[in-house]
Amino acid sequence: MQNKKEIRKISLHDLSELSVMLKDFWRTQLVEVSDDDVLEDIRRMLSPKCYGYLITFENEIAGFIFANEKYGYTNNIEYLYIKSDFRRKGLASFALKRIKEIVLSRGNPRVQIEVAPNNISALKLYHKLGFNAIDTITLSTSIAGKTKKFNFQGLEFVANPKESFKE
Repeated sequence: MQNKKEIRKISLHDLSELSVMLKDFWRTQLVEVSDDDVLEDIRRMLSPKCYGYLITFENEIAGFIFANEKYGYTNNIEYLYIKSDFRRKGLASFALKRIKEIVLSRGNPRVQIEVAPNNISALKLYHKLGFNAIDTITLSTSIAGKTKKFNFQGLEFVANPKESFKE
């Protein structure tokens, strides 16, 4: 039996499940969100300048991908989420390839994605699919907490956005 992978536009009857997935997405980013925050994300996903799609596997909702137009020439993939039961099935690769095709078909030759530097599996996947680092670095700090450092390609990073750097 061949595994059927698809992406499809988000529809009204998907909003309940999408809201649950959004909350889990943010939890994986160590961010607690309110219902209002989730509603704002959904509103943006349904906007005409945005690309909000559900990822399905064998007719079950497995995750979502969301990109928006930035600056009129770049599409930024803001969210890519696969439910834990559906991971390691090639769905993230499939969704990224499809969103690149969709963006290109609308006349935009560029797409970008952000990733936490400690998400090594995502970094490997994105690089494999042709994404390369651009000339910017986003820095953030939290006010209080413990530190957790790690190294990637000879650079030192603080892994947890809720943790702050202490000298």
